[in-house]
Amino acid sequence: MKTIRINPTCPEEDKIEEGIRVIKNGGLVAFPTDTVYGLGVDAERSDAIERLYQLKKRPREKPLILFLAKKEEIVDFAEIVPLLAQRLMNRFWPGPLTLIFKASEISPLTLTSDEREVGIRIPSHPIPQKLIEKNKILLATTSANFSGEPNPLRANEINIHLAEGIDLLLDGGEALLGEESTVVRATSSQIELIRDGWLPRKVIDEEGEAKGDILFVCTGNTCRSLMAEALLGKLWPAGERDKVKIHSAGIAALEGSPPGKMTLEVLRKKGVDSYSHRSSRLEREALRMADLVLVMEKEHKEGVLQLYPPARGKVFLLKEFARGLKEEIPDPVGGSQESYRKCLKEIEESIEGIIRKLGLE
Repeated sequence: MKTIRINPTCPEEDKIEEGIRVIKNGGLVAFPTDTVYGLGVDAERSDAIERLYQLKKRPREKPLILFLAKKEEIVDFAEIVPLLAQRLMNRFWPGPLTLIFKASEISPLTLTSDEREVGIRIPSHPIPQKLIEKNKILLATTSANFSGEPNPLRANEINIHLAEGIDLLLDGGEALLGEESTVVRATSSQIELIRDGWLPRKVIDEEGEAKGDILFVCTGNTCRSLMAEALLGKLWPAGERDKVKIHSAGIAALEGSPPGKMTLEVLRKKGVDSYSHRSSRLEREALRMADLVLVMEKEHKEGVLQLYPPARGKVFLLKEFARGLKEEIPDPVGGSQESYRKCLKEIEESIEGIIRKLGLE
């Protein structure tokens, strides 16, 4: 095993590149994480995955974990993203929390269980973060120990026999937290604690008791975001309605403006009465409190992040989160009645996708 000392707070570029080279060539790399020392391989190389399972003597029914670089990537790899899971990600990612999702079609089969589930985490340690950010492959990970043995917190604690099968060790000193991640299953609207870890059960339970918050954003809050708010409120399961706040705001809204006539008309034909709605201007506090922020245009997303940068990871284009389409929904204001009907149809299709994506069907 080749060992390289690496700065744990500001990893040297050449040493990160060496780790990436080994992984791309099908090798096994050990490195510190925010929890314990881990092993990483290319998730799309079945030969590397096979080597790792044999080396660790890991049971086949225990899939490896996918490390991601950005929270917003979750919509690509998870078929269902419950609102509570989104709240947990907002608070604890990057960090010592592994979430198990129903795997999407593009999730690596090498990491997918027989139940079509995939475990995902975003580490907070700079070394794996750099490996993921600079690498153009998916990183499959597990702890750097034989299955059932204690997790190593330092490079010199890695079992000598395990070390014989590792190609490169990036020695970054002691792991930050010294305890494995908490594992939560989030394959439906109800989450389940699978393994206690650094995050205690009490913290997970407290998040589960909090009321959900979904915020729609457009420009003036008199048309598109209102349509989305009204339609989601109509489709939301009746027994779950008191557990969520569904509201809307506008990047450039004039406070207190009523909806346009054609907006009200197309909503009325869907059985929704929004005559009492008055526009609200988007505020930082609303963004801070929201679990999920859904916008109509890329410009809205930029405006949200400019107003409240920590919203990154919980703000998406509506079509992107609901249907995996990185498309905008144009503003019909000033257009024909047909343009309003078309806009409502696009939003309605996306709202149906939101219900599915949140696991509420």
